[in-house]
Amino acid sequence: MLIRFAIPTFVHVFKVPILFYFSFVCYTSIGMAQTTTFIIESEGEKVDQLFYYFNNGFEKKAYEEAHHVLGAFKSEKAITNTNLLLAYYHSKYVAMDSSIYYTHQALKSKKNIKDSLGVRLTILSYQLLALNNKNKGLYQESKKWHIKGAELSEKHKETNLYYTHLHGLASTYVTLGKTEEALALFDKCIEFSNDEELILGSYINLGSIYSSLSNYEKANAYLQKAKDICEKDTHRKQALVNVIINIGDNYLSQGETDKALTAFYEAKEISRDNRSYNLELIILGKIGTILFNEKRDSEALLIFSNTLIKSLNLGNLDIEMNSYLMLEKLSLRKGDHRSAYSYGKHYYEIKDSIENSQTEKEINSLEVKFKTLEKEKTIKLLQIENLNKSLHIKNKDADIEKYKLQEAIIAKQNENQVLQLQNGVEKRKNEIALLKEKETLKALELDREKTIKYIVLVAFFILLVPIAGLLIIYYQKLQAQGLLNLKEKEINEQQVISLKKDQEIKLIKAAVRGQDQERKKIAQEMHDSVGGNLAAIKLQFSQLSNHPDKLKLIYSQLDDTYEQVRNISHNLLPKKIRENDFVFLIKEYIHTVEDASEIQCNISFYDEEKINSLNKILQNELFSIFQELTTNTLKYAKAKTIDIQLDLLNECLFFVYEDDGIGFDVSKTTLGIGLTNIKNRIENYNGKLHIDSKANRGTNIHIEIPLKA
Repeated sequence: MLIRFAIPTFVHVFKVPILFYFSFVCYTSIGMAQTTTFIIESEGEKVDQLFYYFNNGFEKKAYEEAHHVLGAFKSEKAITNTNLLLAYYHSKYVAMDSSIYYTHQALKSKKNIKDSLGVRLTILSYQLLALNNKNKGLYQESKKWHIKGAELSEKHKETNLYYTHLHGLASTYVTLGKTEEALALFDKCIEFSNDEELILGSYINLGSIYSSLSNYEKANAYLQKAKDICEKDTHRKQALVNVIINIGDNYLSQGETDKALTAFYEAKEISRDNRSYNLELIILGKIGTILFNEKRDSEALLIFSNTLIKSLNLGNLDIEMNSYLMLEKLSLRKGDHRSAYSYGKHYYEIKDSIENSQTEKEINSLEVKFKTLEKEKTIKLLQIENLNKSLHIKNKDADIEKYKLQEAIIAKQNENQVLQLQNGVEKRKNEIALLKEKETLKALELDREKTIKYIVLVAFFILLVPIAGLLIIYYQKLQAQGLLNLKEKEINEQQVISLKKDQEIKLIKAAVRGQDQERKKIAQEMHDSVGGNLAAIKLQFSQLSNHPDKLKLIYSQLDDTYEQVRNISHNLLPKKIRENDFVFLIKEYIHTVEDASEIQCNISFYDEEKINSLNKILQNELFSIFQELTTNTLKYAKAKTIDIQLDLLNECLFFVYEDDGIGFDVSKTTLGIGLTNIKNRIENYNGKLHIDSKANRGTNIHIEIPLKA
């Protein structure tokens, strides 16, 4: 292209200085152009490297280096691509506001949108804006960016990006409740798109839509196709989560809540492991809603409190608003009206904020468009004016100096190439020196780490030896203390047994002394009263033949003797039997047993008046039987409960005694002295004794005594 420079006629006198200045400017411009070209190529390589890091699992490294070099980049292309990379990074980790900011920065730094790369960048930026606004809950804003992206993609024949925007727009229509529009777009993506990711997403969304229409058979058919695609590629974790969510929704719609919860919990775990935090929040919302509907309020409260905190951290307004709404409902159900009012207030504040934000953005967008159009008109007018001026002004000297300038340019290019080669050699030498220095530093660092590890190991073993010694000493001390405690326990048990035996011996001796005294008293009574009467009766019988009129006296003395014998037998009964009711004595004894042990006694009588009126001698026998049975339970049975029942029915006395102790085998055990005495006492009254007992089943004793012979 021929470039002409216009020089006014009144400055021709200064032709030599002007020509020198013009040559200097040309040389400088050529050098700057070559330097700029080198900078652009270098920055392009750096951007390619950043995208390589991002696409191969080193997102953090790409993010840190992009932040570091963004301010140093000079070329428009490098700045635009770096901003877009940062937008993708924040979108991946659900920092929506940051992603939207860097996307707008990318669009702002890109001035030429007519070349193919600029068009693709614009379409991708629209896609990011739509996605981030959707994640924030601004669905109308998301719809706007998808439509703009689809229109631009179709205009420039970017087929893959066109169907990507159609798919995103269909997803937004689903959220807005426009089912028919969404179905048409998803079917179009499946039929015409060659992108397996879009086809997979369409299957998932179609399954979800048909589930909402209660057409579960068709929904499951689409979900199965989606699952087949996911299972072919283990990296499609997020898509697999969506499939499982939709399957869970189907279970929920069919009333199978347990299966639905199982599916949702599985999807939540996969989302959390894959760091898909927004998806995890959606799943938690579904789980919380199920728990709320099943009135499992404590679990639902925990879920929605968790989603509220996470949505605040992620800036997800839709989930935050839903969490406040559900917490309000839970508080109302619980009767906590103060908390319900607070949650409801937050809910409506966020709802109003979203509506106002979308309206303000539409107005600002229109204002920006108007100002942009005005600026473009002004620029075009200035360009036309400059073009007209350049056509009228001609520089005659430019043609004259053109050849000289071309020679100078060639010489300068050769010189620059030499300089570039020299710079390359120097750069290589510097890189080699840096690598050697890095290797030396790395070796020193490894030696230092080895030394530190050795010192740590030595210190660890030095500390381990005394700790191990202390532990051994402590263990031995514990063993000795345990043995000492066992010895003390055995000694205490022996002392208790010895004391019990001494007490029993004292009781036996006291009983023997009492029996001896009672025998002496009985002997004295028998000798003094009964013996004297019998001797007098014998004497009178010897004189009966001579004095027949003494027969009445003899009968009178016999009656008197009978009364004396009866009084003696009554005097043999214990005082407590003679002076108290039998039922009262039994209850009093039961209280004594319960106070002295941990056994619970249950006793019943029928009928108490008749039982209290029984013969005192029989009452004494029954009391002795009762004492013997209770003593045996306390000594041997290890029982917790004793049940006693004493009934007087149809002139027959029924006595039932039961305990829940360890019992004994009746067939293998001989009756002791106590049970033998009981048996003898009962047989004296023509009664019956039945003992039913087995090991670990307690003991049942049934006694039956007839009151009439």
